[in-house]
Amino acid sequence: MKKILENHLIMSGLYKAASGLSLFLSIRVLVDFLGFEEYGLWVLIFTIFQWVLLMDFGIQSSLKTKIPILLYENKIELLKSYVKTTYKISFYISLVIFLGFYILTFFIDFKVLLNIDFHTKQFIDKLFLLNVLFFCLNFVVNIQKSLYVAFLKGKYAEQSIAFNQLGFYILLLIIVTYFKQISNEEKLILITLTNGLFSLFTNFLYTFIFFKREKLNLKTNEKTPSSFVYDLLKLGSKFMIIQLGIMFIFSSDNYIISNVFSPKEVTLYEVVNKLFQFPFLILFATLSPLWSMFAKNYIEKNKKSLLESFKKFNLFFIIIVTGVIGLAMLIPFLLSIWLKEKIEYPNHFVLLLTLVTLIRIYVTFYTFFLNGIGKLNLYILFIVLSVLIKIPLSYFFVDLGFGINSVVLSSLVIMALWVIFIPYKCYKIVNSIAINE
Repeated sequence: MKKILENHLIMSGLYKAASGLSLFLSIRVLVDFLGFEEYGLWVLIFTIFQWVLLMDFGIQSSLKTKIPILLYENKIELLKSYVKTTYKISFYISLVIFLGFYILTFFIDFKVLLNIDFHTKQFIDKLFLLNVLFFCLNFVVNIQKSLYVAFLKGKYAEQSIAFNQLGFYILLLIIVTYFKQISNEEKLILITLTNGLFSLFTNFLYTFIFFKREKLNLKTNEKTPSSFVYDLLKLGSKFMIIQLGIMFIFSSDNYIISNVFSPKEVTLYEVVNKLFQFPFLILFATLSPLWSMFAKNYIEKNKKSLLESFKKFNLFFIIIVTGVIGLAMLIPFLLSIWLKEKIEYPNHFVLLLTLVTLIRIYVTFYTFFLNGIGKLNLYILFIVLSVLIKIPLSYFFVDLGFGINSVVLSSLVIMALWVIFIPYKCYKIVNSIAINE
């Protein structure tokens, strides 16, 4: 039991399973509390601001690659200066993002853009700005997750997510119990405030725990060298392109569906897709600590360890395939006990999501290796190409009459290209390094 509790890979997966379960329970409560249309609106706005967390020029992702190197070289003062610089840059970026979105509300009618005909423009703008405020604040304190992973303590990052999701679910139950009779607009504002404030509390708490646990303070006279900042921003910009690209590829589905069909159809797509995200999120959390471990092994030129990690994952993927197929077979049953209202989804929808989920899990493992060692050019090329074809390809399938299956088909075409070339690139890199056992 002690070994299990100290294993960051296993515990990250278990914490993600706990947060995933809390998420599913929360979705059921939210759908019942808000209704299909209002929940669809919440998903659309909430997804927009997931982008905010990625618009940091990749500096938070760079922590997971750069810090293992600084620890390996025992450059503690530079490490402190680097972390301090990360917080400063994140604060300035969050300020610019908030002001930018505030200005956008004067030029863009989000009510028309998102095909929302059941609220006024004034309310949509108010809800929009309230969400962006909380996301910008959490953008800064959310750095704690990358710090935990960078210090090879990834389970605590997932623990914070599980704590946040479980706490939000408990607060939701209280809201549903005592605020049933309020208007839909008041419900959306209340959910936004609850989610935003509790996320802030969680991030502040785990930031405090991190610095206390690692006995790290940011008091240092060393200035981060301009060359180091330049290299950091150069690497970070690559991470940002990757993160925004992935977010665009998999989150634009909701906006395409809303634009072509309606926000109600977004809820249909979202609730089924969330079930398939469950195994992906667990595996993503389990694999996250590997990011910095890959960086460490690559610096040490430990070819044997890297190839062994690849081999273990390939064997484990057989179990993953079995599990995801089992989940797909249970979808009708799970939906029947999860939601009050019966939903109808198109033929082959579940099969397509199964294939996309499996390919995405497989490719993610190898992209963690590329992220960890900073070899990102080929990956970025595929991301950019995928972004360029995602929307045209989706609308092409819409015109062919595939309905909401269109967005999944476009993702499947894109992921098929990734799964061929990304693993090949990883093996080529590993086989080219000198053995240092």
